Amino acid sequence: MQKARKIVWVWCCLFASTSLAQDMGKVSGAVFSSEGEKLPHALVAIKELSKGSTANADGLFSIDQIPFGTYTVTASFIGYQAISKTITLFAENTEAEIKFVLPENTQTLNEVAVTGNASAEKEKQGFALETISLKPIQNQSVELNKVLDQVAGMRVRQDGGLGSRVSYTLNGLRGKAVRFFLDGVPMDYFGSSFSANTIPVSMIERVEVYKGVVPVELGNDALGGAVNLVTKKQAANAAELSYSFGSFNTHRTALTANYRERKTGLSAKLAAFYNYSDNNYWVWGKDIYATNLQTYEIERGLKVQRFHDRFESKSVKADLGFTQKKWADQAFVGLLYSQMSKDLQHGTTMEVPFGQARYDQTAIMPYLTYLKHNLLLKGLDMNLFATYSNLKRNLVDTSRNIYNWYGKVEGQRTLGGERSRSLNSLTEKAWLSRANVVYHLHPQHKVGFNYVFNQVTRQDHDPLITQKTEGYYAPQLVQKHVLGLSTQSQFLDGKLGVSVFGKYFANAAHIKTSEVDRQGIVRYHTVNTSSEAWGYGLATSWKATYFLTLNASCERANRLPEADEMLGDGLLVSSTTQLRPEQSDNLNLGFRLQAFEKKSNKLRLNANAFYRHVTDLIQLRQFPNDLAMYTNFDKVDMQGADARLQYHYKSYFSFGQSVSYLHPLVRNDKDELGNRNLLANSRLPNTPFLQTYTDARITLPNILLKDTELFFYWGMGYVGGFFKDSEKVGKYNKQSIPAQLVHDAGMGYTFPKQRFTLAFDLSNMTDEQVFDNYAIQKPGRAAYVKATFRFI
Repeated sequence: MQKARKIVWVWCCLFASTSLAQDMGKVSGAVFSSEGEKLPHALVAIKELSKGSTANADGLFSIDQIPFGTYTVTASFIGYQAISKTITLFAENTEAEIKFVLPENTQTLNEVAVTGNASAEKEKQGFALETISLKPIQNQSVELNKVLDQVAGMRVRQDGGLGSRVSYTLNGLRGKAVRFFLDGVPMDYFGSSFSANTIPVSMIERVEVYKGVVPVELGNDALGGAVNLVTKKQAANAAELSYSFGSFNTHRTALTANYRERKTGLSAKLAAFYNYSDNNYWVWGKDIYATNLQTYEIERGLKVQRFHDRFESKSVKADLGFTQKKWADQAFVGLLYSQMSKDLQHGTTMEVPFGQARYDQTAIMPYLTYLKHNLLLKGLDMNLFATYSNLKRNLVDTSRNIYNWYGKVEGQRTLGGERSRSLNSLTEKAWLSRANVVYHLHPQHKVGFNYVFNQVTRQDHDPLITQKTEGYYAPQLVQKHVLGLSTQSQFLDGKLGVSVFGKYFANAAHIKTSEVDRQGIVRYHTVNTSSEAWGYGLATSWKATYFLTLNASCERANRLPEADEMLGDGLLVSSTTQLRPEQSDNLNLGFRLQAFEKKSNKLRLNANAFYRHVTDLIQLRQFPNDLAMYTNFDKVDMQGADARLQYHYKSYFSFGQSVSYLHPLVRNDKDELGNRNLLANSRLPNTPFLQTYTDARITLPNILLKDTELFFYWGMGYVGGFFKDSEKVGKYNKQSIPAQLVHDAGMGYTFPKQRFTLAFDLSNMTDEQVFDNYAIQKPGRAAYVKATFRFI
């Protein structure tokens, strides 16, 4: 019996190996410059299979184990134009040989990665992914947050104008449940001065939004999804400068530049930007009032300008190293410096204006990056990143003046402090390292490993708080580990894609806590606490027909408590050692419909239905002693659907329509005091339920001059109204955020050879009174002019 089993096992292995060898071909060749020079380590990719290879020192390449069929093979090299050729492999022609001759590049070159288009590969694996190319809008005066707000299922809620506080919601999960990445690197410790709230769109090539289920290579504890900002890859020896000016004395400028010395591979990259705005837009309504200093009567319903909301941010990101070398595809030493300052106009509502409170932040972050395909052995890819960041935040709030909405002083406070009397200075030092390894077992199968480690040491100081002992000023520490392992496979000639993954999360913290002894003396001591969690998931995609692809993905997701949630803020939020990781069971079911892909008309429809079951949700709770603390409490079910329709007619016209609907329900049987929860099975308060966005764009070539473009665009966003508090509380006069309908439009002209573009943008054309959060008004109508210069 045992011998028979061995025979069956050997037979199965032989059959499997024979099956894998059937219907496979090979492509090989060489890559040269137009001058006949070999281009060592040039990148060669097969678009349809999202696989490829790197040429050797003699410019020769070879890719085997290619299923029979017709493919597009692309060769690229920094400083040269990419060239694509079509091949067909079949039983009588199992090997194709190609010679690529690449001309020097005179325009911007998008680097072709060895593994092909990463976002297309993730779509083939079944992840609920929406990719937004920023190329059409990079000449416009538009913020990155506005682009994200157009994504189906995503909501960006902002407290005001440029630089104001922002919260991101994705399929109902908000705040820290949505993680941000820059080229796959977690942005947790980049600082708010270098974030999606400040980075100009001219620095970003595309945005990848993962809904609910997140692939392993984006290593972080993303409970509700992730946003990956993919920076623009320019040609060697090229630069781009843009400047925008507009309403509210708003200035934005950005500079990107690349340089590469061809013989040695010495490369340099620079990205810098500067933002400034007075944010002195008009506000009005019942919450805007002032006291008449002659009659002492309260005047309500005023229309005034914001007078203390100035915002300024600046950043420089520089890289120096080598590219396209035998020992490294990319190896850089870099430095990121960013700084911001922000005046505080008011608190959580606009009822009490501030006139002097402000805060600032500075971040310095040196880092190392290393990327190598086929490291040591063929098929092994390595991507490393390591950084040490030093971030400092200062809050200045000591004024005794009481300001009204006219910007005048109408009284004095006894102790001072418009929000909370403070000269708080917080220093946060963080180590962050990420290792991403992929091994291609077979052209249709690969495994991946990702490890992220970060350690945060935090120390704050406030000379105005005298009752704190030395324990308050002592450093506090939080460590976090995230490990992930995945397999990705293609079956049935690439029609079926399957990704299976597991994740492990762990953190440890040294937290300073206080207690009052029997003599009434406050004593501080360190408490060591830790937690861990396991996650796992599956994503699959099936190309049912040439036009229709079905997707499904699920994950047990986790989010570990953050440093500010465990350590508090040193002011009004107390530290805690009792927080548990948040957990969510995420499920996506969707489809992708593509029609007329090879014709003048192109139509694409992405639709996704989702379900999220969240437990141990971390929320800030207010206590009677005026202190607050983060606790685990809420249990919530999120369910809904979103869709995005896109239509293109050649390069002349495009139309898009996004829609998303959310139905979140509170599932707690008991409230925080242990009593029966009267709000059970009601919709989650302060949450938008319906959102749509419509956009259209017209591009007319060769207007007035040859090799030019004249473009027009229009967009309309709608958000349905919702209650600030539970729909079960109160019957009349409920506080609510009204429905929003905002129109934006603009036009621009690109001069010959795309060296110069001039654009005009108009936002909130109808000057609507717009709110994202209760009683906090956003800017009305605004106009901007933007000029973009390209040097190649």
